[in-house]
Amino acid sequence: MTRSSFPGGFREGVNIRGVPVEIPHSGEVFWVNNSGILAKGGVGGANGNPGTYTKPFSTIDYAIGKCTASRGDVIYVMPGHSETITTDGGIAVDVAGVSIIGLGNGTLRPVVILDSAVAAAVTVSAANVTLQNLEFRASFADVTNAIDVTAAWLTVDSCEFTEEAADLNFVDYIHASSTTDNTADGLHVVDCVGTAIDAAQNSFIMTAADIDRIVVQGNYYASDHGNTLAFFEVTAGKTVTDVLITHNVFYTGATGDVGGIANGNQTDNTGVVAHNRIGHHDTSGEVLCDLDGVRQFDNLGVATDTASGYILPAIDS
Repeated sequence: MTRSSFPGGFREGVNIRGVPVEIPHSGEVFWVNNSGILAKGGVGGANGNPGTYTKPFSTIDYAIGKCTASRGDVIYVMPGHSETITTDGGIAVDVAGVSIIGLGNGTLRPVVILDSAVAAAVTVSAANVTLQNLEFRASFADVTNAIDVTAAWLTVDSCEFTEEAADLNFVDYIHASSTTDNTADGLHVVDCVGTAIDAAQNSFIMTAADIDRIVVQGNYYASDHGNTLAFFEVTAGKTVTDVLITHNVFYTGATGDVGGIANGNQTDNTGVVAHNRIGHHDTSGEVLCDLDGVRQFDNLGVATDTASGYILPAIDS
């Protein structure tokens, strides 16, 4: 098959077998693949390649370096791709407006393995970035975080966070680590999954500064031990505004007042926390959401195995 490129475009659009071909982005497309399964007629991934479908790059970070800021470039990562990073910024998403999209389902999803150092991390320092359908796997003890975000409007969509074994773990999955307020505004974490088996795991999302317009929606987080903090943990003295936390499921082995789905110590937070489900082991002072100032609707919690959840706080209390 011969592939053609027409920079001038097609005035009447393109149909293939009656199906219109749509281009949902304005930028360039780059491909990454270091697996042994190649595109038909393709060659193995190498950073000396042009980054096309049949001649892909071998690493995500190299592909990012070929992108142009704010053009809407897309990096497709092929099924079966796996790469290991061992340093802070081993993958550095430092080009604004880039989308990194993993292809494949289940065990075929691309995997980013964080190994050899607690500081190993994917860093996001450019705005308006999307990370989609990727697995982030801890392969070292107490890796500080999988994703360290210091820029606005990051979307983490349909990603999974896993541990290779006990003592090979993350402390936090996503950390807005800058202490400068509003650096990570607009953070969206949607339809993601995290399963923790190590006692050092703290939270799914941690912010070190004030944050505005964060959306945490449709995620599942299971951490079956007693040291877990809240699903969304806010550093003491910091405030979240216009937060939307909805339809998350959180199971924790924690027995104390850890704030459940969200925890902070300020009183001027704003937003909505609704329709979340929390299984926990705090039978004395259950608090499902400790973000004073937000409005809460239909959040159910239960501290007993096999029992059904009930609304906390009670309606209109």
